[in-house]
Amino acid sequence: MPGDPISGWYVGDLTTPGGGSDRLHLRIDVDRKIELAPVTNRISADLFHVDEIKLPGQPPQQAEVYRESWLIDRPQVTQDADAVRAEGVVRFWNGIHPSTTAQIRIPIKPANAPVEVTLLHEGTPSLHFNCVKASKFFRTVNLEIDVCQSVNNPPIFPVYGTHASTRPASTPKRDLTIEAVYAEAGIDLRILRENLTVIDDFTVKSWTAAELHNVMQKHFHYMTSGGGWPAWELWGLMATQFEEPRVGGVMFDTSKQFGGAGSASERQGFAVFRKHLWFNDLVETPKTAAQAEAARKFLYTWVHEAGHAFNFLHSWDKNRPSALSWMNYDWKYDSIHGAGAFWQSFPFRFDDEELIHIRHGNRPSVIMGGDPWASGGHAEAPPGAEYLKTPPGAMASVSGALPVELLVRSQEYFDFMEPVSLELRLRNTLPDLPLTLETELDPEFGGITVYIRRPDGRIVEFSPVACKLAAQKFTTLAPARGEEGADRYSQNVFIGYGRYGFYFEEPGQYQVRAIYHGAGNVLVPSNVHRLRVGQPRDREQDRFAQDFFDSDIGLSLYLKGSPSDALRGAMDTLQELFDREPENSMTAAKTAARIAPGMARDFHDVRENEMVLTREADPGAALKLTDRAVQTLGEEPSKAFNLQLAKLMEKRADMMMTIGDPDRARKELLDLAYKLSERGANAPVVEDIRRKAETCR
Repeated sequence: MPGDPISGWYVGDLTTPGGGSDRLHLRIDVDRKIELAPVTNRISADLFHVDEIKLPGQPPQQAEVYRESWLIDRPQVTQDADAVRAEGVVRFWNGIHPSTTAQIRIPIKPANAPVEVTLLHEGTPSLHFNCVKASKFFRTVNLEIDVCQSVNNPPIFPVYGTHASTRPASTPKRDLTIEAVYAEAGIDLRILRENLTVIDDFTVKSWTAAELHNVMQKHFHYMTSGGGWPAWELWGLMATQFEEPRVGGVMFDTSKQFGGAGSASERQGFAVFRKHLWFNDLVETPKTAAQAEAARKFLYTWVHEAGHAFNFLHSWDKNRPSALSWMNYDWKYDSIHGAGAFWQSFPFRFDDEELIHIRHGNRPSVIMGGDPWASGGHAEAPPGAEYLKTPPGAMASVSGALPVELLVRSQEYFDFMEPVSLELRLRNTLPDLPLTLETELDPEFGGITVYIRRPDGRIVEFSPVACKLAAQKFTTLAPARGEEGADRYSQNVFIGYGRYGFYFEEPGQYQVRAIYHGAGNVLVPSNVHRLRVGQPRDREQDRFAQDFFDSDIGLSLYLKGSPSDALRGAMDTLQELFDREPENSMTAAKTAARIAPGMARDFHDVRENEMVLTREADPGAALKLTDRAVQTLGEEPSKAFNLQLAKLMEKRADMMMTIGDPDRARKELLDLAYKLSERGANAPVVEDIRRKAETCR
């Protein structure tokens, strides 16, 4: 298109007489205004109602109330001597609307003349807006970054020279920062360097998700100043290391913030862990290949985790495993295209579909504190949205044999309010060849997707609270004809609570299916596993359910117990559950097993920019809490409880070692080995536990 580029963000009010006080935020994306920013050939807009408040003795105050968003796919653009004109069919994201066409006139002369927007609604009067240029970008976001004292050394803000290591030959030479990456995506990301807070973390060895939430609540200036949600505000923390050392970054935000008073705001905060092995060679001015790769990974982790806050899923979760995007994993791409292929081909940008989302997606699904994470991928049917289609991955099927089997299993019946966990098992089906597989099966790490068919027939995708970027976890599975049990790997995964709240709160029959995202673009669907959730045993339990099925309770269960002040009420409610339940209650047993780890670890809170140990680990209390759980789980004869019992008793043995009682820890493990053997567990599993028992000294 000849002349100056017209793309950018425009804002203007409704000019139609008698039409009311409405304002349009218009985004035109039909030519390149920003250097190196791809063009998506879209026009989108957000419509606001403008409230004007008049107070005596003061100038009028205005407030914008968001109403809806719309999009034009591939508008027709023409130009004459006076103006550029764009026209297209309007597609509204929500609700029912009459057929609508938009006509947009962008004057060439005089300079800075308002853009004229006309919306032609079938059967209703047209609407006219006059909009002026607000920015060459499409959206503006503030990012506040805080840093822990123990890692407060350069570089804090990532910088990577694109020609420092492997790259496509066509890559322009430039220094990339977080701001530069998002600028090329069309987003004016402003790092609020003046708000940077250094947090004294000398008492913290590793961070839990609960502590990250707590620190965000205390240090995110937008939150502490009383800012409302949703908002184009984002918080990032550079911390030491996560409680799971493999994790290099995490978008930890939940659907109800601590102290959120019922608000459903999320996607507000993430963390990057500076002491991860990825960053061992990180220096301010890279001079070696290893240092350049560390700088690249540092930038990648910041951009990737911030991307989740914009509601980006991983590339393979969107059925785009070969995407060259900040949201893909290099090793997943390489498993399809060969070693080193990702960085040899990666153009340092988001893919086309992601650019459309971040620039033109429905505002609630992009803005921080808006729709739940993963809703931007259109891969789930959230509660209250029964009209949405079945998640696409839920119907995956296989013709022919795969070398890997994924099995989903659990007990067939769950008591009302009983925490729901599944056993996910990978098995090598090749008779004579071993297989080395990625075996992190928690959905938080992106390698497993779980679908749930609810009693009402609606199929939803389980969305975890946290999204973790971590080093790979590999396990070699023996050939199927080898030693019994050595050909498989199992992991117990909690799916009772996630981004959309409780997934099994209604009595009735559920069906669960999982998809494993393997190397080489392999998708392995599991069996369809059926389970049933029982009815409340009496009226009192039914009444108590009103207190139990609360987001604070769910969050406490997800975080494995939390001593945060904001969750104290939830933990008290869980204590009430223990008091209410009978001695052999599976609900009480599994709840105790779930929250005990929170008692067995230290908890830190913020006191005047210093991380202070506010509650010391109390493994003795955790052991006492789980005594009843060991007995209840141990009395169940079904093999379906083996993995949960093993996980609990091994954790208890660790607690016993912590309090200096190795003899008790050894006995705990030997008792576990005996019980599992009696219940038909595979010999290698039993022997491994016996070997662990012998190390307790």
